[in-house]
Amino acid sequence: MVNSMKSESGSSKPSLVYPIHLRDEDEVVRWIAEITSADELSIRSCLRREFEQPGSNVAEAFSQASLEPFVWSENLVQFYEQTNAFLYELVLWNRNSIKRRMRSYIAKYLTAQRENGLNVLCIGDGLGFDSFYFAQAGHKVTYYEVPGYTHSFASRLFTLAGADIKITSGHEQIASEFFDAVVCLDVLEHIPDVPDFLALITGYLRPGGIFIVHAPFYMIHSTNPTHLKVNRRHSGSLRLYSQCGLRLTDGKFFWNPLIFEKISDGIGPRSRSAFRIFALRLSGLYLALGRLTNLPFRWIDFYRKRHYRWFE
Repeated sequence: MVNSMKSESGSSKPSLVYPIHLRDEDEVVRWIAEITSADELSIRSCLRREFEQPGSNVAEAFSQASLEPFVWSENLVQFYEQTNAFLYELVLWNRNSIKRRMRSYIAKYLTAQRENGLNVLCIGDGLGFDSFYFAQAGHKVTYYEVPGYTHSFASRLFTLAGADIKITSGHEQIASEFFDAVVCLDVLEHIPDVPDFLALITGYLRPGGIFIVHAPFYMIHSTNPTHLKVNRRHSGSLRLYSQCGLRLTDGKFFWNPLIFEKISDGIGPRSRSAFRIFALRLSGLYLALGRLTNLPFRWIDFYRKRHYRWFE
């Protein structure tokens, strides 16, 4: 069941091996069929629809559930737990070069901090590929996700790979100020009270710990109905993070991702590039347009569609 595959950077290093090959359509279909009991023909149809129009499976399931888009409700929690539509969205997203580069960038950054590994908490990791990647890079990883089909997929992934990854679905099971790093990718835009949630998860960081985040608050579109419109006000905002005691230290130009450190009186701040910080703040001005317009979404949507490499 184990397949060697290229590293995220595109080289042929065999060190990072998944028990499922995301570019092998037949194998992906078999996994989803075993988890959901859906027939293979419908699974292939859903995967191809997702390839042609990212987010279409979740949007269709959301509409069938008669939920109000971009608005939080308790029924939305049930939707996350019961729908299998996120499987298709996340399989394709994890094949996208944007996500693969982000994952590789984060792994290299974490390893540069301590070669013998960090205690890393991955929040909302969906299918578990980030957690698995970081674990194979030598880190001690805890996977945190709400119950549902994606949680089942990740559990299967870790078990078959023999990966020593702790799995949790409740914040009460997570120790305060324990982790060296918290990774939170594509989660905050789904949260009804972002400042409170951010304060909660940064509380898991030890003083001086690393917080890595990607949160496309500007992605309010019919294909992203679970993104909350109330959170658009956070697009391009660094104040959201500074209020939680986080100091910007690094990141990529369009905030995919941003890297912060948890400020502590007893630990000196990490060095940082003044030019890099200036560039990140500058790109934040562009992302802030997402509070009023979907212009940032149009750019990223065009870019992510160009960077799918499946079914070709």
